[in-house]
Amino acid sequence: MSKLLISVIVPVYNVENYLCECLDSILAQDEERFELVAVNDGATDSSREILAEYADLDSRVRIVDQENKGLASARNAGIDAAVGEYVAFVDSDDFVAPSYLSKMLSNARACDADVSICGRIIYGDGASRHHKRPRFSKRVLGPAEAVRALNSFASFDMSMCGKLFRADLFEGIEFPVGKNSEDQFVCYKLLFKAVRTFYEDVPLYYYRQRAGSISRGSHVNTFPIEASHEQLATLRKQRPELTYVGETSCFFSQVAVYNAFAIRGCELPEDISATIREEMGSYLDSVLKNPDIPKMKKAQALVFLFARPLYRRFYLSRRG
Repeated sequence: MSKLLISVIVPVYNVENYLCECLDSILAQDEERFELVAVNDGATDSSREILAEYADLDSRVRIVDQENKGLASARNAGIDAAVGEYVAFVDSDDFVAPSYLSKMLSNARACDADVSICGRIIYGDGASRHHKRPRFSKRVLGPAEAVRALNSFASFDMSMCGKLFRADLFEGIEFPVGKNSEDQFVCYKLLFKAVRTFYEDVPLYYYRQRAGSISRGSHVNTFPIEASHEQLATLRKQRPELTYVGETSCFFSQVAVYNAFAIRGCELPEDISATIREEMGSYLDSVLKNPDIPKMKKAQALVFLFARPLYRRFYLSRRG
């Protein structure tokens, strides 16, 4: 196989209504040197049968079967099975533009980058919008700048999707099985290992927002708090000059979890409430002095800390 082969990893679990659109978009890529590694995570609908039909028709499709163990385990299985020099991810209810692979590969080769990143389009209910985040775009980033961008809320985010990685970056790094927000546990580690990262905010990945997905279900995911704490501990130890970046991430991870409970009308668990009381005030200075954070996010932080009733009434009401 060509040394430029890309392994596109697609975890699959009960997405029969969206899977064909996803697979068709990958197989229609204008870069042909890739394999599609579909990890069947114990699907109970017709997803496995759909995968088999595609594998029969196209030799680039390989199926990895496992019992249902969750997204993190499925991605780990896909990485273990991958043979490409590069790895890309597509979630099975999303789809991608025809130049998704070729553009990121071209940028990676032109800049000798270990990670190449594109922009994203938010898609749902028949409408779509480019999720514009231009900060750090069209620049080669070293590890420190890449982690700054990752946590800036104005550039690329922690999703594995919309990114092309050199496969060897995953040596010694796995997604944490049994935990949601698995990307948040892993992405900063990969960027720290990467010598060069290139980001261009060209929208090539279509992220589908739908009821029932992991990110939009009724259960509140509290793992972002744990993941941001892990990142902060790593930064304090390995790059103490970036401590303010980790503290900013901790602040907004806690805000996001608070929002999720409030929007659902659920009472905040005492351990999370205690964490917010004990930590967030000490992180505020990092948020306000962080040069990469948009002014609107800084305003959100101030209102959250000092005018919580106003925050709940006006800020959260637009997200219910």
